[in-house]
Amino acid sequence: MKALIGGAPLTSFFALAFLLSWAVTIPMVLLHGPPQWTILATLGPTIAALAVSRVATGSYNFWNASTDSIDWIRQFSGTAAGVALVVIAYVVLPGILTADPARLNWSIFLSLQVFNYSTLLGGPIGEEVGWTGFALPQMQRRYGPLIAVLLLGVLWALWHLPLFLQPGFYSTPFWIYVLMMIGLRLLIATCANWSGFGIAVAILTHAAFNTSSRWLGGLFTDTQPQSWLPFELVMALAGLAVAAIVVVWTRGRLAYPTDRSSPGLPG
Repeated sequence: MKALIGGAPLTSFFALAFLLSWAVTIPMVLLHGPPQWTILATLGPTIAALAVSRVATGSYNFWNASTDSIDWIRQFSGTAAGVALVVIAYVVLPGILTADPARLNWSIFLSLQVFNYSTLLGGPIGEEVGWTGFALPQMQRRYGPLIAVLLLGVLWALWHLPLFLQPGFYSTPFWIYVLMMIGLRLLIATCANWSGFGIAVAILTHAAFNTSSRWLGGLFTDTQPQSWLPFELVMALAGLAVAAIVVVWTRGRLAYPTDRSSPGLPG
């Protein structure tokens, strides 16, 4: 088992992450379980990362968790940038592209009522230790930052696939959702890379996206979006546009260090 996992830690991680999470979401769909079941499902990537690291190396510490090595300025700036980029990409741009900006309820950004359990427990805390802490550094070393993040974005979207079989859980067509996840993962990865592979940065950036639907609901309090495209596609394209600017700005490096040094398992 150790030789098998140690020889293919990434494959083992994704296989176990999908298996653990789908073991919750598929019964949820078949039994019409409550959406809160997904909180348990989101733990799949983290448990998979810890298990694979333990079997392959004998340690649970697959990233540099020492506070002595944390660049706090980059942590805070990376978080601020991540949250700002997500808000611009998935709330502000879709809002001003589909409605009169003067009629939008901009005060929603001052409201605390948009935050609930799903802000953090709906994915960020349970997922990002696995996606950003474990998979991202290894994939970037192997494939380079851009290809790695694009691939991770697709796999991340596929990981959500069973939830699309639950009536009413998602209104977004799956192909649009894939585009949305790719754009979001590019933003999360860039800010995490900039911060020194900060998992907290990824968690809070992901949490901002989880809040985007409630910000949008408040933004359109006094008006309705008008577009010849589905609104979800407008969101996905806006996210990809912001991500494309980031890709060009970073010359495709996504703030990945040029010495390719990063935490994670070898190979």
